[in-house]
Amino acid sequence: LGPNGAGKTTTIRLMLDLIRPTTGTVRIFGQECNSGPSTIRARIGYLPGELSIYEGMTVRAVIDLFGSLRPGSIRKDWFGELCARLDLRSEARVGELSTGNRQKVGIVLALIAEPELLILDEPRSGLDPLAQREVLRILREIRDRGSTIFFSSHNLPEVESICDRVAMIRRGELVAISQVDEIV
Repeated sequence: LGPNGAGKTTTIRLMLDLIRPTTGTVRIFGQECNSGPSTIRARIGYLPGELSIYEGMTVRAVIDLFGSLRPGSIRKDWFGELCARLDLRSEARVGELSTGNRQKVGIVLALIAEPELLILDEPRSGLDPLAQREVLRILREIRDRGSTIFFSSHNLPEVESICDRVAMIRRGELVAISQVDEIV
């Protein structure tokens, strides 16, 4: 949780070994992120803050492409359920989708392999209020099944609705970590 420019996205990029820390280490699943990123990434679903996907492909083709990177990890019934719940047409071309519907594609991509850890950079950005509500429902269900959800936000009510713990960051510095009910 933090204001724009606080370092939330940078923290996520460090976690995913997309950038390297100047000092210190980042660990996920007990492993340093830069020592075995492929084994860590296989257990993670990720939604970047700025999603770039193939505009000429259909939603289904994009999912199939990403699924080919994780053979056997995508259940077709889960894909269908996510598309139905998010009101996302699987045969639509990505380039013809609105910003909110592109965000839904990114959410489906992050969730589709049912990862142990979800890392989401402002997942409700660009979504209409009904889609925002449904995304939170889906995230709660995934959390209740045992997955860990790590997401960035500058919206306290959003954090309160899904998180157990919150870390507050300002100007690249971690300023507090607490239980959500301790900050309200």
